[in-house]
Amino acid sequence: MKEVYRDRVRILTELWADVNREWETMDREALLEELRRRYEEEKVRPLRGFKAENIYEKELITFYVVGRDGLGLFEESKEVFEKLLYQELRYEEIASKVLRNSMDEIRPIDGDTLSRALRLIMVRVLLSFSKEEELFQALRNLDGSGDPEFTHTAKSFSRFYTAFKLAESMSEGAFRDRLSVEAAKKAIAISIGISYPSPRNSYIALIASEVFRVSHKVLSRVLELEEADNKSF
Repeated sequence: MKEVYRDRVRILTELWADVNREWETMDREALLEELRRRYEEEKVRPLRGFKAENIYEKELITFYVVGRDGLGLFEESKEVFEKLLYQELRYEEIASKVLRNSMDEIRPIDGDTLSRALRLIMVRVLLSFSKEEELFQALRNLDGSGDPEFTHTAKSFSRFYTAFKLAESMSEGAFRDRLSVEAAKKAIAISIGISYPSPRNSYIALIASEVFRVSHKVLSRVLELEEADNKSF
């Protein structure tokens, strides 16, 4: 697991220990508020893209992945998942069908729900529980489905993932200048294997700043942002 995620996983592991003791007296909203409190206390920010709406609810996907894949709690704590993480169980089911290329089984599903399912796959990749190729295959399956909304979601999520991975790499000091960022951007696009809009550097900067706390000074130097872009994050 990459160092940039260790504090997040530690917090969620500690939260799982408490939830497993207290789940019978909790509801989903209480879990959400406790997750928010602990993140804010430890100054850890939710994984996010351009939109900041419902970011802590989306972070429950990370909590789910840590519990199921990292701690192996699903079989012994199935009641906890069913009571508190029923939405994430639905995303799990959708993600499995996307990976099997069973598109007829997930129609009609709106783009937001589909994005949450893709996020679940992405979080597994980020935390080293799955290989990146799984996410790429899911995106290719959606892009080639012939369904306009599925294709749109695949392209939009590809742009988000590209920006996110570049921001993550930037937090690790991987880039020296804008040219190295552009080269990495193209390499990710080739690996994903579909056509999609390339993320603007201001989008990369937003994620790098808001999720990974990369300084504005570093972002401005590496990405060569215009002044207007520099004020947008």
